[in-house]
Amino acid sequence: MPAPQTLNILLLSDSLPGHVNQSRGLINWLSRRYSCIVSELDISLRLKPLARIMLPHLLHESRFGTAITPYFYRKDSPLPQAPDLIVSAGGNTSFLNVALARHWQVPNVFLGSKRRLRSDDFAAHLTLEPTGEPHNIVMMLAPTLIDPQQLESKGDEFRLSLGLAADEKLNMLAIGGDGAGYHYDDKSVQDLAQMMVREHQRSGRRWLLTTSRRTGKTLEQHLKQTVPSELLADSVWWSEEPRKVMAAYMGAAEQLFITADSMSMIAEAIASTRPTVILQPEGAQPEARYQDALQRYERSGLCRLAVLGQPFDSAPVSSDAVARAREALLDKLADRLGLRASS
Repeated sequence: MPAPQTLNILLLSDSLPGHVNQSRGLINWLSRRYSCIVSELDISLRLKPLARIMLPHLLHESRFGTAITPYFYRKDSPLPQAPDLIVSAGGNTSFLNVALARHWQVPNVFLGSKRRLRSDDFAAHLTLEPTGEPHNIVMMLAPTLIDPQQLESKGDEFRLSLGLAADEKLNMLAIGGDGAGYHYDDKSVQDLAQMMVREHQRSGRRWLLTTSRRTGKTLEQHLKQTVPSELLADSVWWSEEPRKVMAAYMGAAEQLFITADSMSMIAEAIASTRPTVILQPEGAQPEARYQDALQRYERSGLCRLAVLGQPFDSAPVSSDAVARAREALLDKLADRLGLRASS
């Protein structure tokens, strides 16, 4: 039985949690099969408008593109030795991902929209919807760092900190903000509050509610004034006093409600294996590929989609479905990257 393959991985980070946590999540999934040694390099793109126009051209049309591209980036530390694999997410990392992969002659993986680059600039280009290009791998579920067993422990600790009775059950609501074709107006806020009241009346569960950095003070204040305070077992109003509570909240709750504007929050909720409802405001106009990804989640039994102000049924999340999504992606990556089996 051969020893597991060791992978030295360079993660390029733009420091945006939604991006870097996808990369970390993918590496976490890889570590289930391989021994992974990881270096993270924090980078930021200089002269962004100019770089986004010039770098695709330089990388595709100029023999100097590989050498020039790194000068468009600020780095928090020197480049490491050549890794076995480069991983990144977020369009601002994509150009350096390609340039370093060519310089070192190593495979590279990119998650998300590739801007004006080509599929074959990457050994594997991971997306939630097919692009029709040869190096594209479609993910059933975006990678996350969520471990259901660890969530359970964090949830138990959090419930103790709140002094909850052992038999009190809770729901969680995580609210993003305008974006991805979604907009929250006065009616959306009223619909959210009414949904919380109805669910409390139906199940008797109080709520764990958190807004986010994208919610904005105006929307947040409207929510705070509209949601009945007696329904809240705990709350985070991000613009007033930010706290990172998603893991503790998910672990402590029986059911999760997530606004549809944040794919990273949705992926984390589904990966928790808690029953998950994705809430969409009326009249939302998300991009077709974004909506297709949400509908595919629902068809796979991973969540339920609901429109605010309309009735909905909850759907259980299958932990087997989550595991199948992870293993299917790892199989495709292993085949594309030529990784040998660990056993």
